[in-house]
Amino acid sequence: MAIMALEQLSVEVDGVDYLVTAMSATDALMFMEKNIDNINSGKVDLSAMKHVITKYVSKDNKQITDKSFDIIFSRKIGHLRSLFDKVMEYNFNDVFQEAAGEE
Repeated sequence: MAIMALEQLSVEVDGVDYLVTAMSATDALMFMEKNIDNINSGKVDLSAMKHVITKYVSKDNKQITDKSFDIIFSRKIGHLRSLFDKVMEYNFNDVFQEAAGEE
């Protein structure tokens, strides 16, 4: 049986490169179930933002941890939000396209 891995995508935010790992289908469904109201309203659960970044994003070939998160994004909240938006777009692009098409 072939070993399968989740897809990854390199993204750039403000000149900084990150590697985003796709959420598993189960994780994506759980995220949507927990955050559907925020997703529909355009709001962001800030604890969800940190959880997503530390679980699915790496920088300089190192996973972003709770400790490195605080250092990397200190005074860079706009940058953090841009990165989070790219992670959401990568994982939920098909959902966002369907929602936009319903208007």
